[in-house]
Amino acid sequence: MNVLLLGREEDCRDYLDYAHGHGFTVRFFDPPQLAADDRENWRSTVVDAARDAVDLEGLDDAISFHDSYQIQLELIRGELGMPTRDIDTLLCLADKTRFKAHPAVRDHITRHIELDPSAKAPAALAAVTDALTFPVVVKPSNGFYSAGVVKAETPADFPKAFLQTKRVCTVLREGAGQSRMLAEEYLDGNEYAIDGFVSDGRIIPLQIHRKLPPLVGPLFHEVAYLTEPFDAEQGRDFTALLESVIPGVGLDNSPFHAEFRFDGQGGLRVLELAPRLCGGGTTTYQQLRICTGLDAYGLLHQLGREPLAPEPTHHKVALEYDAPIERSGFLKNTARAVDVCHKNDVTTVHLHRADGQFVLAPPLNFETVLTAYFARDTREEAEALLDVLMTDCTIDTETEKTS
Repeated sequence: MNVLLLGREEDCRDYLDYAHGHGFTVRFFDPPQLAADDRENWRSTVVDAARDAVDLEGLDDAISFHDSYQIQLELIRGELGMPTRDIDTLLCLADKTRFKAHPAVRDHITRHIELDPSAKAPAALAAVTDALTFPVVVKPSNGFYSAGVVKAETPADFPKAFLQTKRVCTVLREGAGQSRMLAEEYLDGNEYAIDGFVSDGRIIPLQIHRKLPPLVGPLFHEVAYLTEPFDAEQGRDFTALLESVIPGVGLDNSPFHAEFRFDGQGGLRVLELAPRLCGGGTTTYQQLRICTGLDAYGLLHQLGREPLAPEPTHHKVALEYDAPIERSGFLKNTARAVDVCHKNDVTTVHLHRADGQFVLAPPLNFETVLTAYFARDTREEAEALLDVLMTDCTIDTETEKTS
């Protein structure tokens, strides 16, 4: 199979290992940004750039795990006669402001307002105080990896949260061309995520993630996913919400990563719906393989070509551990963290950054450093393992680079 992957090779090592193991040829393309007011020229802008960069002849599929490249992906797939998704649907899902305003979504979310990114903190606080009840969460409209997502418990906490999110929005605008700010009322229930596929109108939830430790703020970096195969009986509320939102926004023949949180009264609310595999593809692939034996990358390549009917071969519990960074600085002692993973029977470990490289701590971070995947038989065993990793598998930084 010949595959075009929109993204950087260094961000797609897991898929590249998979492709090499299956004898695939992979070509990489970093697509151009698209101007919102130039939609009539989007296809030519992307396709011409792609033809200048890579040979598009003989491709069997084109994929991307990057939030900001989903539009460009569909433009290329359409040019090459491959199955495509609706562009307006992808535009909605790529922007939290559009998503929350969609008629199929707005009854399933928490109260929120859009903030003027050019405003000063006192003016923004006045707008929030007038419309919402504290605590609130401030976030970018098109962020990822929880960058810039900050909780303000009280009005006194708001100016710092506002400025932290504003900094991340500035970076996002430089890379993606647009980023607005949202403030929404904080939901104090547990947070979950579901990975699955939509195939010819059929919604197929495959695995459910519990986010651990509980994300209570002020920052929302996701340290661990405790993952199990999706149980249709126990997950009735999730299924009902997915079956309302996904057809409503028009998503079909696509992977999806949906995030949810319960409110204080036990009501389920949707936070986001991404039309891609989770975690650069890696989280969906590795966790699903451990939990069910299913091949997420293989299912991705089948989408739109034949109906999906995945049948799990086993039932296990998976733990994804994303080693947190406490302070921004230069990395050191990463080998020690990798060694801890191996001592705890890691299934797969990815070290994305090397000693000496500078990394940012939450809420300004956009990249992970070390991600490890573990297989366990029970939820209790996975939770006990997380306690060990939180103590022993940490990533160190220093303020000055060691020569």
